[in-house]
This record gives sequence, structure tokens and C-alpha cells, in this order.
Amino acid sequence: MNVDLEKPKSSEDTSYAYLIGRVRALERGLLTQRTLESLLRSESLDQALRGVMEIPYWGEVFQNVPPRIYDIDKTLMTHYWQTIQEIGNYPPGDRVAHFFNLLFDFNQVKLVLKYWLAGRTLEETYPTTLDLGKVDKFLGGESGEYLPDFWGEAITDSLEAYENHRLIQVVELVLDRYYLEQVYLLAQKTKSKALKNWFLVFVTFAYFRAVFRARYQERKAEIVHLLYFSQPLFPEEKLLEMLGVPAERVAEEIGNFGFDFLLPEKGIFRDDPSYLAEIEKNMDNYLLGFIRSYRWETFGPEPVFGFLWAQGMDVKNLRLVLEGKYFGLESEKIKNKLRECYYE
Repeated sequence: MNVDLEKPKSSEDTSYAYLIGRVRALERGLLTQRTLESLLRSESLDQALRGVMEIPYWGEVFQNVPPRIYDIDKTLMTHYWQTIQEIGNYPPGDRVAHFFNLLFDFNQVKLVLKYWLAGRTLEETYPTTLDLGKVDKFLGGESGEYLPDFWGEAITDSLEAYENHRLIQVVELVLDRYYLEQVYLLAQKTKSKALKNWFLVFVTFAYFRAVFRARYQERKAEIVHLLYFSQPLFPEEKLLEMLGVPAERVAEEIGNFGFDFLLPEKGIFRDDPSYLAEIEKNMDNYLLGFIRSYRWETFGPEPVFGFLWAQGMDVKNLRLVLEGKYFGLESEKIKNKLRECYYE
């Protein structure tokens, strides 16, 4: 799993020139605020889908897609996966694509394990770089050689945690720990200062998110601690402390980290899902805005990485709009959940 994100480079390095040129073309398919507002004005899911058909690239992707949630979600994720693979097929884009491949791999392994523990087989899966057939063989008791050591360890630790706590949530927490360790490792390896800082903020936000969710779900500290790995970004004692302090102290700690801009109301934190949803939206917007500022770099991985992250936010926004229309939600309620677009 140890993948160098980027080789050392000088300011004259042109190794990303082709990929940046390709990204400039693909950016025509990214959403804009105007596009989202047009989709929000749709009176039905069918009308919204017709609007998506007019967006470059997405229009081809959504040809003949049935107006069903499962089909819409699979279409969105499959197209996103294919874009990541296209970028990854042109070195050094494989180093940039690695972060995004991890998202797919870990999410699918989570689903496989959940279904396996429930005595069921996951019949429909999204693409992964990991051979899920090897995961099935590993779970079936076949020799560990069928699965890379990293994944064997991650899955074994997840199952042991489940045996100890008998909560399906611990499987996610343990796998998330392995995932965050990999992101932290990327931060240590990259020579791009921008991406190094982006990865470190990403990991820090993940711990904040875990604390916030654990508070309103009333999870025990020993459960949340399964997510923790040793790093200087979010001290262990701070993680455990924030689980039990009053809400006003949480707001204070967020400010101490320098992230008070995450709070919908300055200096105020609330233990409720709606407030957390607002904070998570602010996290996504911050990460997008940070990498968006490097969009016009001529060399290096930043514009390529930024495009792939932006398309991930587009997938999230399209899912919110289309699912919202499917369930008949008011446009204003959908709009309040939407993330910023790569194009300001």
C-alpha cells in the first residue's frame, strides 16, 4: 500500500503536462452554481434528469438511465470511477489517483464485511482496485496468501473488534483507522506542500467528524478509540476529552484548532444531526476551496488532484439533487445541503 504520490520535481518539471491538458478539457463537465440552480428548478426527477443530459460528459453518462435511486447512484459512481482510472492510466497520474482509489476500496470492503457478518452475500458492488473475490476467499478461511498482507491485517482487526464488541459500527471504525493511516502516509510522502497540508487537514476533519457523531450517538470512548492511530494532528487525550465535555467546550476546542469557521454559528456547537450536517458541508467546502486555489498551476499534481476531488463533490451534489427530487423534497431544503462548485 506504500505508494509515492509524487517524485521530487523542479519548478520546470513537465511530467503532469498531458494530464493537466486533459483535465482542462474534462473540466467542461464540472457543475456550476448556475447548473445546480437550473436542476433545482425542475418540477420532477424526470425533468431533473433531462437537465443532467444537457451537461457535457454527464449527458452521455446518463443516456437511458432509469429514474430509480439505485441506478442513478451506480451511474454516478461508475462514471466517477472511470474518470479516476483514466487519470491513473497516464503516469504520474497513478500517484494522484491512489488517494481516490482508496476511497472506493475501503468503502467496498466495509460493505463486504457487513454483509458477511449478516450471513449474506453482497451481489452488486462498485468497482475497486482490490479483488473482492480474494476478500471472499479470505473470509472463507482460505490461506492468507490470497489477500495482500495489508488487507488481511485490516480485515482481521475489524473482525476481532466485532467479536469483542458485537457492534457492526466497529468494523467501519477499524477500517477507517487503516484508511486514515494511509492518507497520513500520503501526506508524509508527497513533495507537494499543498497536497501535504490538504491530506493533514482531511485527517484532522475525520477525527472531528468522528467526535461529533459519537457525541449525539452516545458512543462509548472505547468504541470511538478504535478509530485512533498515533499522530500529532489530533492528540489521543483530546479525542477522548471532547467526547464528554459540554457543547460550549467543543466549540472552544474547534476554535483552538483554528477551525472555528466550520461552525454554522460562531462560537456555538450543538449535538444534533442537522448541525453536524452543516459542519460537514463546511468541511467539504473548505477542502474544495483550498485545492481550488491551485487550479491554474502549470505544473505538478495539484490541478489534477483538484479536478478529481471536485468531480467527487459533483457526484455528491447530483446525488443530493436527484434523490431530493425523487423523494419530493422542497428545492430550498435540497439547496441547503449542496456543496460549493469548483467554479466559483
